[in-house]
Amino acid sequence: MTIFEIIDSFTFYGIDVILLAALTAFTVQVFKWTFLKRIKRKLLTFLPFFMGTFYYATYSAITHMDFFYIIREYTEVLEHGVSVGAAATLLYVMYEQFVRDKDTVSPATGVIATLIDGYVPTENVERAAGLITEAIYRDVTGDGAAKAAEILTKFCGEDVSERDVKLLSKLIIETLAHLNTQ
Repeated sequence: MTIFEIIDSFTFYGIDVILLAALTAFTVQVFKWTFLKRIKRKLLTFLPFFMGTFYYATYSAITHMDFFYIIREYTEVLEHGVSVGAAATLLYVMYEQFVRDKDTVSPATGVIATLIDGYVPTENVERAAGLITEAIYRDVTGDGAAKAAEILTKFCGEDVSERDVKLLSKLIIETLAHLNTQ
């Protein structure tokens, strides 16, 4: 998708839909970071559309000063609500593609992020990998595996055992050692 196609899709929506889409995108991100951490990512795909419909229904009820407007004009509310969800998804994609700086991740952090991906919730992988990388490179005691295990314990879910955390931290140290020698 080119930048012109993205701009063209925004001109299709009205300003009210765009503003509600921004609110929806922000709300969905906050939900992902807080109480929806453990929900399957596939289910989160539909969240912008549900939230967009909710926000547009609320907006319609307020602007028309009639709660029953939502019921009478439910097709319009649903249509615009889905448009809000689509625009919110488009805003998020634009953020990921053009604004978010993914190149600041070091190769070591990228490797660690790949190793811990199944153990740490997806939204915390980059942060945990960065902290582990920093702790290992600052370690002067030679016990980087213990530092890595300490950080992993904070980020891993309850279903990850202490033994798994220790083995994973040792794997991280060995992988980084081989990464640095090549």
